[in-house]
Amino acid sequence: MRQIIACLAATLAAIAGLAAEIEPVPPYNDPLYMRLVASPSPREAAVLDGGGRKHSAFEVYLTNFARTPITITKVDVTARIGDHDLFHDERAGRGLAAIFAATANDYMKPQAPVLKPGQSGILFLFPDFVPERGMPDSFATAISITGEGPRGGSGTIDIGSIPISKDPPIVIAPPLRGDHWMAVNGPANTSAHRRSVLPVDGKPMIGQRYAIDWVQVGDDAQTYTGDKSDNRSYHCYDQPIHAAADGKIVEVKDGVIENVPNSGKMAVQITWDTVAGNHIIEDFGNGLYAAYAHLRPGSIRVKVGDQVHAGDVVAHLGNTGNSTEPHLHFQVCTLPSFIESEGLPFAIDKFTRVDYKSEKLGDGQEKLVIGTTHEVTKQEPMENELDNFAAP
Repeated sequence: MRQIIACLAATLAAIAGLAAEIEPVPPYNDPLYMRLVASPSPREAAVLDGGGRKHSAFEVYLTNFARTPITITKVDVTARIGDHDLFHDERAGRGLAAIFAATANDYMKPQAPVLKPGQSGILFLFPDFVPERGMPDSFATAISITGEGPRGGSGTIDIGSIPISKDPPIVIAPPLRGDHWMAVNGPANTSAHRRSVLPVDGKPMIGQRYAIDWVQVGDDAQTYTGDKSDNRSYHCYDQPIHAAADGKIVEVKDGVIENVPNSGKMAVQITWDTVAGNHIIEDFGNGLYAAYAHLRPGSIRVKVGDQVHAGDVVAHLGNTGNSTEPHLHFQVCTLPSFIESEGLPFAIDKFTRVDYKSEKLGDGQEKLVIGTTHEVTKQEPMENELDNFAAP
């Protein structure tokens, strides 16, 4: 029996030695693990801005399983109708660096698309297209890599297609009223909301993928007049916040004290529970939720279980939680959580888009110069867009 065991051990050792000597050959030398995420559904492709272009947002998560660094040299996203290629969105050089982030680095800063052994990274993809040329039914992604050494792996890797739903995003009423509302951190591939990847239970999520921070600007192109350390100086402070659609209130938090604006400090420690400050989450039904954050203490008019209708005043705008100055953070997402959810696009039923520029007057003064206005229906404001919202 011992002799049989000894022979078996020798055979296993020989097999192990043989495996160690095998050099990987195509197609088995791909050391890059990739997971494509079109979270939470392909409905993201239905966001339309004033330029007549539709946008989508999805991420590709990468891990280098090689023993040497891997450089990503090109990323090509192809929109397809059946087997026909509608367009290519190709990124290389600086354009590629702008959409890549290693997980240990700042997601907002352009960086060389290089993954060290064992390192992970993210490609933030935001293809756009002109609907008049045809509506694609899928996206395909190809990533070209160059690896160092014989085990590094090189070539182009094709990722499976993502089907694009033809369903439009949810159409809502504006959560605010009045003129000169700026969509800070609104949808764009450079937006801080777009890059807010937060791991929850081992899974990266972007609940704020299409979120907007609404502020109101004055004729001097500033968000306040007078003392910038006083919340009451801000044009948007204490403005009424309206339910964006019919729904049921499923979460309410009040009692978080307000921050001193632009002080560099938060009034409370920022945790999972306080990051949104005083807030409301509304269930629109069909797996869609609206989240309203940073509300003024004591201004919330609803409680859990209340049924509300589009246009109802539910609270007033404040400066609580992770907020540097008064604003309304608004997002539509898949779960009743700002963080533990995936962000979804939405369209506002009717509003006015305003062309503008900020004119320097000297001595640090500015003037808001208003240009052409555009009546818009069923679109989502994009990053730093200026909009007017009339009463229904």
